[in-house]
Amino acid sequence: MGLLRQSGMYLFGRIVPAAIGVGAVAIYTRMLDPASIGTYALLLSTSLLASAIGFTWLRVAALRVAAGKSGEFDPNFSATIGLAFAATSAVVAAIEGVALHVYEPQIAPRLLLLAVAAAIAASWYDLNGSLLQARIQVGAWGLLNLIRALVAVACSVLLIRAGLKAEALLGGFVLGNAATLIFIRLWRPAVRGRFDAALFWRCFHFGWPQSINAAQGIVATVFQRWMLQLSAGSAAVGIFAVAQDFSNQTIAILVGSISLAGIPLAFKAQEDGDSAALALQLRSNARLIFGIALPATVGFVVLAGPISHVFFGPQFWNGAALILTLVGLSALVINVRIYYFDQAFMLAMQTRPQAIISIFGTIAAIVATVVLVPRFAAVGAAVAALVANVVCLAVSIVWGMRVLRMPIPVDDWLRTAAATAGMALVLAFIPKERTSLELALALCGGAVVYVVLSSATRFASVRAHVGGRFARFAR
Repeated sequence: MGLLRQSGMYLFGRIVPAAIGVGAVAIYTRMLDPASIGTYALLLSTSLLASAIGFTWLRVAALRVAAGKSGEFDPNFSATIGLAFAATSAVVAAIEGVALHVYEPQIAPRLLLLAVAAAIAASWYDLNGSLLQARIQVGAWGLLNLIRALVAVACSVLLIRAGLKAEALLGGFVLGNAATLIFIRLWRPAVRGRFDAALFWRCFHFGWPQSINAAQGIVATVFQRWMLQLSAGSAAVGIFAVAQDFSNQTIAILVGSISLAGIPLAFKAQEDGDSAALALQLRSNARLIFGIALPATVGFVVLAGPISHVFFGPQFWNGAALILTLVGLSALVINVRIYYFDQAFMLAMQTRPQAIISIFGTIAAIVATVVLVPRFAAVGAAVAALVANVVCLAVSIVWGMRVLRMPIPVDDWLRTAAATAGMALVLAFIPKERTSLELALALCGGAVVYVVLSSATRFASVRAHVGGRFARFAR
């Protein structure tokens, strides 16, 4: 299956759940006040930090070990990963529960329990998703995403109507992630297996830098939200979190989805020892990622005002367009780094540099947050996040060149930039009102312009591709 086709399947498997998530934002911001959503965002980000620290190493190692293997997993592999997950869950639950109680003694017991459950449920979902990705089971992976999104939104709305607020969103998140139990059959080989200590330590040594790397990326977000809580209150946290999470459900979904197909193919070429195939695959990955990420981000930025008024409730409009612009640029930078340039370390089996790079970014984010948030509130937090992500990208590119030179198709990227600039110019002059119809027309118009301009700048390759397809059809 080709890269473009796989990327399309991965994109479809994420775009529908993402659309549900975007619709959920519109619903939640009209049913709840910013302070309630701010409380939810604080606790959920804290839970995701606990999940990143406790479980990322296991998920990444399981993906790396199982990548490209078909059929049932080895029983000892399944048993080892399953037992490691259970033990880690107990440790994470205890530490997060105590930490939240000590830091916020007045937190309601049900909120505390839901926050702990959210960390474990999210990790369970991520682990199962990684195993399906390793086996390149795109259909099952897409179904997993769809079920989680539907269950989470449905349960959250029902709980809100029952009179709950922050608890409703946390409860919906837990139930949505727990719905992945329908794929419990993945773990059937574990019943026949035994714990393999050597495999466990191999996974741990490979994966722990990834846990640090993932945690560093979330530490800044958690710090910013708690800093906002102290400086401006829960309502400011809610407005910032809605804008930030919305960008992750749009730009990040696009970039991440199109990257999921290419990463395993690059791993396979590396395992086969085919350097030419690896270079070709990486170049294809780079063209595809940039060709989608840049125009999506620019369109998001140009249309930030109409987007905020269409998808957010009136209580969340204040400053939302500027925050959306800043977090959209941050999403572009961080996802290009994670899904392309950081792959140099994964392919070379040298993941420690990623942890160090994340430390640089976290320090930059914390310093910028301390300086900017007390004065500029949510806008300051968005600027701080952008600064940190740019620092991480620059260090990743420079350091990664010493480990494994990632090809940069400059000519193709310039063509993409030219087509994107033309699209932005057209969008800037299209009359845009703050209704769903006008926004949809603007998005469609921008997409058509970009496709036309992108094809025009690659006329020779498009003609050769179409001609080859026509010749095969004629035969």
